Amino acid sequence: MIMEKKFDTPEQVILIPRPRRIRINGTLAQRAYGLFDTKTGTQVTDFVKGNGEQIEFMDLDPNLHYDVGVIEDMGDDKPYFAIMWNKVMRDVTDDILKNSNDLPIEYPETYQVIFNDNSNGTYDLVDDKGETVGQVAQLTQGDKPWFNYVSTFRMKDVTKA
Repeated sequence: MIMEKKFDTPEQVILIPRPRRIRINGTLAQRAYGLFDTKTGTQVTDFVKGNGEQIEFMDLDPNLHYDVGVIEDMGDDKPYFAIMWNKVMRDVTDDILKNSNDLPIEYPETYQVIFNDNSNGTYDLVDDKGETVGQVAQLTQGDKPWFNYVSTFRMKDVTKA
């Protein structure tokens, strides 16, 4: 599934259905990658520093859907974030997996995190048109790291106003 995106990132995020795992190709050394429960927005793994090659998250719960968060400048911190999706967003992971014949599939959507100085640790998550689709909250203290992107199967539900 190819979708047009404004946020061009070098990483390729792949979901492998059986056994359930997530592979991130083309990771960058200055970035780190972590998983979130799509339904609750809760961070479910520590962030793993990029190595210039590939990272895999293995032994994932097949009953959960996962978002992949990308941060920069992690240092030695163990950051913790939460994602709050707007009510107009829906998760289409199951629909895509039903038509995949259990083949690996690329995450179809990338959303960018927008920072401003008056945010109090909560930042907007925007689509390729700049429309806010959710928020990301930093739950740990400190100026670093910076949350950049979220790769997800969450998409706008156009059937609702």
